[in-house]
This record gives sequence, structure tokens and C-alpha cells, in this order.
Amino acid sequence: MKKSVRLTLLIALVAVFIFNCQEEQSKSINKIERKNFGEVKRGAKKTPEQRALYHEARELHEFYRQVNPATGKVPISEKRQEFRQAEDSKFRSSNPMARRIQTNYINRGPTNFGGRTRSIVIDRTDLSGNTILAAAVSGGVFKTINGGSNWIKVSSNDAIHNATSLAQDPRAGFENIWYYGTGEGNGNSAALDGAFYLGQGIWKSIDGGNTWRQIPNTNSEFTAYDSAFDITYKLEVHPITGDLYAALGGQIKRFNGTSWTTEIENSSVFTNRHTDVVITSNGRVYAGFSGTNDAATRGVWTSPTGNGSWTRFNEPSFKPAGRLVLALAPSNQDKLYTIFDNGKNSDCEKVAIVGAELWMWDQSTSIFTNYSSKLPDEPGCSDGNDPFTSQKGYDLEISVKPDNENFIVIGGSNAYKIENITTQSMFTRIGGYKNADNYEIYNLGTKVEHHPDIHDLVFSITNPSVLFSGTDGGVHKTTDVTRSIVGWENLNNNYQTYQYYHVAIDPLPGSDIVIGGTQDNGTKAGGTLVGTPDLTTQFGIYGGDGVAVGISRDQPCLPVFLGSQFGDFMRVCDDYISIAPEGSTSNFVTYFHLDPDNNNALYYAGKNTLYKTIDASNVTTLTWTNMGTTSVFTHADNFEIFSTTRGTYNPNSSYLLMGGDQGHIYKLNDPQNAASLSLATDITPPTATTGFPSIVTGLAIHPTNKDIVLATYSNYGTNSIFLTTNATSAQPTWALVERNLSAHSIRSAAIAEVKGETIYFVGTARGLYSTADPVNLDWIREAPELIGQALVSSLAYRPSDNHLLIGTHGNGMYEAVLEGTLTVDDKALSVAIKLYPNPVEDSFNIRMPLGNAGKGTYAIINNLGQIVLRGKLEEKPIHVSSLQSGTYFIKLYVDDKTAVKQFIKK
Repeated sequence: MKKSVRLTLLIALVAVFIFNCQEEQSKSINKIERKNFGEVKRGAKKTPEQRALYHEARELHEFYRQVNPATGKVPISEKRQEFRQAEDSKFRSSNPMARRIQTNYINRGPTNFGGRTRSIVIDRTDLSGNTILAAAVSGGVFKTINGGSNWIKVSSNDAIHNATSLAQDPRAGFENIWYYGTGEGNGNSAALDGAFYLGQGIWKSIDGGNTWRQIPNTNSEFTAYDSAFDITYKLEVHPITGDLYAALGGQIKRFNGTSWTTEIENSSVFTNRHTDVVITSNGRVYAGFSGTNDAATRGVWTSPTGNGSWTRFNEPSFKPAGRLVLALAPSNQDKLYTIFDNGKNSDCEKVAIVGAELWMWDQSTSIFTNYSSKLPDEPGCSDGNDPFTSQKGYDLEISVKPDNENFIVIGGSNAYKIENITTQSMFTRIGGYKNADNYEIYNLGTKVEHHPDIHDLVFSITNPSVLFSGTDGGVHKTTDVTRSIVGWENLNNNYQTYQYYHVAIDPLPGSDIVIGGTQDNGTKAGGTLVGTPDLTTQFGIYGGDGVAVGISRDQPCLPVFLGSQFGDFMRVCDDYISIAPEGSTSNFVTYFHLDPDNNNALYYAGKNTLYKTIDASNVTTLTWTNMGTTSVFTHADNFEIFSTTRGTYNPNSSYLLMGGDQGHIYKLNDPQNAASLSLATDITPPTATTGFPSIVTGLAIHPTNKDIVLATYSNYGTNSIFLTTNATSAQPTWALVERNLSAHSIRSAAIAEVKGETIYFVGTARGLYSTADPVNLDWIREAPELIGQALVSSLAYRPSDNHLLIGTHGNGMYEAVLEGTLTVDDKALSVAIKLYPNPVEDSFNIRMPLGNAGKGTYAIINNLGQIVLRGKLEEKPIHVSSLQSGTYFIKLYVDDKTAVKQFIKK
């Protein structure tokens, strides 16, 4: 059997698990077998088969973290309960015992990079064209009123973030009405998990997209894929009736404001049945059905009014095999362009084939014109890049210049244009990859990189030569698409939509350097100490799928450790040095652990093999110590997470914890000197679920007490949070401390100690939580208005100055500054300090008790808990003119005391 067939079968089998996620009543166990991807050559050119393999592995990475190991399915009842628990936990902060440590949250971006964007709509009521809304697949809906100079998230943090389509009511007097749809039909980084793949219905705004409410009868919230509203491909509003048209899975539905009518529906199930819809200014509606629909519906349909009277107008040679998308020519709406996946896969080593067809339908003549021969096939060849490919419909887009019915732009892996489709021979490249020969990112014209994987191409409403793009890299704009060399502007300014797998913080106290591995956007880093202008700007270090990361202070050059999928592993100092252990293999998200307090020690997860070095700054591919495999414990967990004791290394008390994908936790004493993994002991909690998949996602060791460990598991239907207070014993005893998070998928863990007080953190599939006592006190949701219910995939704590770095999968990165409660002396200092003037317009002064004047530092905090300004008290007066109007707090640090005062910025 060919590999491509095996992959197709496997994807289909896994899809069955998701699409039939009904509540299981029986107690039978459907065992999920770990997919073994074998050895993948590092750095080799990716064939189409490898690209499919990467896509599958990325999906399974998330699926394995959620599936209930006892049923083989994602339990819908627990996902519903998880949502309710998250909502309830947001209000538990009123418990005075729950918050013994003050926590201030700082946004760490990246605000200059964006994630996957499926839809862009320019507000027709703003004649300047500067008001734009964008839908980010795992980030939500964002709005800008200044042309992309700054974005604000307008969808709720408590809603599922997978926004995929936007539409504005075009009727005069009704332009305040907007809609967005949810659920991505293919390509999401978590497509098999039921978290981002399935949507949450369709949402409506009546105030220009500032606030949103779910349309009640589209509520497909947390169910299996049993409703067409689970996935929205396209939304359009009728310019005459105001009816909303939704292109859903295998269906076109119409909403008159009260009820839904199915206009066209295929006769088979609606899973993976791509559709599209466009509407002319006089109300004619066109609908497209992909080649994966049944033969009776696939192709293009039209209705003069959109209310019945539908006809299909395919011709014999018009045969879409996969996804099909439509575009009208604004200057001549009799012309309808359609581009579709033709089911053909290019292989540069065998035969190069264009993976799509392009046709134009003329309603005035009822004639199709085939323009497929003009699709890009440039000199050179690189699979997934050239010839034109949509990666099986994952990225497919077409748009027509508003003032020229023959000027067409299309998107697949790359963006292309043809200025006159009737006379020119072939489209030319304007974005994505730089050229046809390799995978260097396009940066021509303005030197700004334009990300591949094109999902939306939208012309400006004020200037027909201005084009916006929505890609896997966010939102970009070109000011003149007619130029011979098209350059782009980056509009990802506070468009915070990045998906992190792992994050790390510089171990040096006081440093603001951070790093993170992201889904399909490589490894990014930031911090003013490495040259960024602020705390939210980041820069790219490495490509591919970002994975585990680490920052070392073991050498003057500040080495960082990073990698990409399937075992690619680098040390970056003066240059890039490959250091993956010779002969090792890895999971898709390559995992390793740099001891944050003893940077000489580095541990690498070679699936179920442990590799170590105690010379991380000089290790080569050949100098690792192979410590053996988990098979010595009669089960062969692949390693998923490591943790080391904090502080200076001590052979008598330091240890390494290792968590696997079969639920086991191992402890290895004196790991820097241990010769073999066989010396480790299995300390798995007795009530933890074992057997694949049961993923250990967090192992947090108390920074000063090695006996205290918090362990977390991610799979639904399993016990998920455990605490031990005697971890150094031969057989630790564990307490189950889920409490009010019993239904949550737990993804990460950390323990902090501030001024003798301990606080426990867990990152979940629905936000970040903390408690001062997990045995007796419920968990409360942290930063509900900032982090919200984003999936918190990674936590990295620096005990030396109490900073906690938070990586989310879809909402970027945040940093928490933990402070102890005010002492009696601190409170007295707060009372004695005076601010004037207050309210303040531009600047204010601070009057302090005698002996304290001019000493210490300050931080200004907004009402979301974000630190927005810092400075020294000797710098007088304190200028706040850059702040927006509102209520703020200034926190002063004087000697070993702190003080907090409130002020109002006019």
C-alpha cells in the first residue's frame, strides 16, 4: 500500500473519532495506538507526502492531549462542563484567602507578528478606509480604526477564538450590523481536537463590530460535528433584503433575522464539504460546492434572489475535485471567477503539476472560459511552492480589482496577480515564498516579509490599487499592487494571535528576554536587552514549527537552544550549530529541557530515550550520553515533559522529573552524575491513568522545597492535577487536587514562592488558574480580561525575581510579576505618600516621608493588571501624557518596602 493511501486512511480513521463524539454509555475501552512517524530527515526538502505527514503529526499532537483514553473520543460532556467551570472560576477571586500574592500581568506580545487570518473586511462606513475587522482562527476578531496601526480584540475572551469569516450588512442605514462565523474546515493546528476545529456558531454585532452576541439558533457549542453551524466557511449579507447567507459544511443557509432556511444541501453528511457564497449588488446569489460534495450538488449554483429558484451551471470539463472558491468582478458583476483544487499533487522529482483550475462564468452570455493555463508554473520547481498549489484547499483565495474586471489576484501557498487575464500568459508572484526554487520568505520591494499560506485578499474601498492579505502570518498591505515588484507593509500591530507550544525566560534576574516556539511560525524572541524597542516586539530566530526553547547564561554570548519539528535541535550563539544526538528520533514537537538554574545541564527527549549532557555550551551531535529508554520500566512512554530542582546543583538532593505519554512520572536522583535511566524510580500517582494516551503536561517543583511537586495531565476523563509534599521519599504520596477544575484539560504547571508564601499555577485549555492551597482552596482564573480562556500551553518561572512567563496557543505571550502582600510597614508607607496633582493630565509629583525621597523605582499599572510604565523615583516629575484616560495604580519600591497609590489620568 502506498504511503499516501495509508496517510489518507489514518486521517479518515482519526476523523471518525471526532465526528462521532457522542456520549459513551458503555465501559468498553477503545485503545488509541500511538502513531509512529519513524525517522524524518532533518533539513531535507519537503515532499508533498512529508507535508501531509507534518500536517497529520501536528493534528495528532493536540488530539492525543485531549482524547479520553478509555473511550477513544473527546468527551463532549466534559468540554461543556469545562466551559462552565471556567466561567464560575472567574468569580472566585472575591475569596480573601484565595489571593495572598499580588499578581501584575504584562503583555509580552508578539504585537508585531500575526497568526492565521481567514477573513478581512473593510468597514464601508469609514470613508477613509481605515476601519477594518479581521478574523484570526485561534485569536478571535480584531478591529482597527487607523488602518492597522493598532488593533483591539473585540470578540469576547470567553468565547472560542476560532473566527473564520466576517460580513457587514451593506444596506444604507444598516452598516452597523456585522456577523462572524466560527470553526475552521481544514488546516487548524488543532484540527482533530474539537477545541479549535469545531466552532461556536455565528455571532452578531449591532454596534459596528465592537460587541458581539451569539445568534441563539446557531449555538453548536461543544457538541460533536453534528451541526452545520460547527464550521463556517463564508458569510455574506444580501444587499436588498439584509438576509444573512452562511456557507456551511455542505449547505447554504439563509437567515432572515428570525429563522434559518436551507437553500441548498447535499445528500451526504456535511463533514469536510467546503462551500462558498457571493452576492451581486442587485441581489443575485452564487454558491459554490466543493468536489468533495456529492455529484448532485458539487459545482456552482445561482439564484436571481437567493430565495429559491436555484440552478447549477457546470459544463462537462468543469470538474472540481476539492475546495472551490468564488469572486465577483465589482466593475462587471456578470463576471464570476472560480478557482478550485483539481486533486492533482505536484512532485518536482517526478512531474510538476499545477494543483488547481481557474474558470470565469459570464452571466450575460452563459459561457464558461477556462483560464487554468495561466495559473503559475514558474521556471524552477519546489513542492508546496511552485507550481501553484492550495495544499488541498487549505489556502485558496481569489479576488478581482474593483476597477478592472480582468485584473485578478489569487492565493495558495503564495499570492499572485495577473493584470489582464485575457491577454497575459501567466500570473506573477507577489507574496508568500520569494521564488520558485526554495522556501525563502518573500521580502521584495519594501524588505518586509510576507508570510506564505494565503487565506484572504481584499482590495481597499478607497483606492483600488491597495490590497490587503490575510495569511498564516497575519495581516499585510501593499499600497500599489500594480507595481512590477510588489512590496508589503506589516499591519500586525497589537494583532496578538500567536500559537505557542513552549516558552522560556532568561534565567538572569531582572532580564526581560523571553523566547517561544510557535506553531508553523518558528521560534521568536524579544526583550529590550536584545534590542527590541519595547516588551511586546519580537523577532524571528528560526523557522518551521517552533518547539521547546531555552536560554543559557553559561557563556558570554547568551546562547539559546531551539529547534523545529521531528528532532531538529540547534544551539545558537555566534552561529547556528546542530546538536541533535546522533541517531536519535523525536516526537513532532521536539522536546528538550535546559536546567534553568544550572545551564550546563541539558536533557533531550529522543521519544522514549533520554539523552543528557553536562556541557550544554559545547555539546555536539556525538558527545551526548545515552541514558537508555523507558522500556526498563516495562512500559515505553515517550517523554513529554521534564523538570529539574531549582537552585544550585547538589548531588545529594537535586533530581530530574520526567513525564511520559502513558501517564508515568519518573524521578532520577543526581541526574548530572547518574549513568543510566535504570537508576530512576517510577513515582506515578496511584490514581493516575496509565496507558497511551495519558499525557503528563506539567511537573512543577517548589523553588525552595524539593518535597513539593505539582503534576498535571491533559486528557479528558482522567485525574488531572496531583500534589505531593514528600517527593524526595522513595514512594511519594499524592493528593488529587483538581477541585473545581475536574473537567479541565490541564496543559502546564508552575509553583512560585514570594516572601514565604506559595502560589500554585496551572495552565489549561481554558485559561490560567491559581490557588494558595490546592488541597483546601478552589482554583481561580487569572487575568480573565487579558488572557481569558486562551489555551495556556506553557509556563516558565524565574524564582530569583518572581517572574512567570505564560505562553498561550492563540493569544500570544504574557508575563506575571508576583509580589508579596503588604506588610504593616508597607501599608504605613502607602498612607504617608501623596500624589499631586490627582487627577493628572501630563505629569505629577510624589511627596514621600522624610528619608525616602528620591529613592527606589516605580511601576504604573492599568486596570487590567498590565504594567504600562516603569521608572526611577529620582526622575521627577513622573510623566504620564502617553497614557489613555482612566484609572491607574502606581506601585513604588523603596528599599525593601512597597507602596501602592491610585490616580486618575484625565
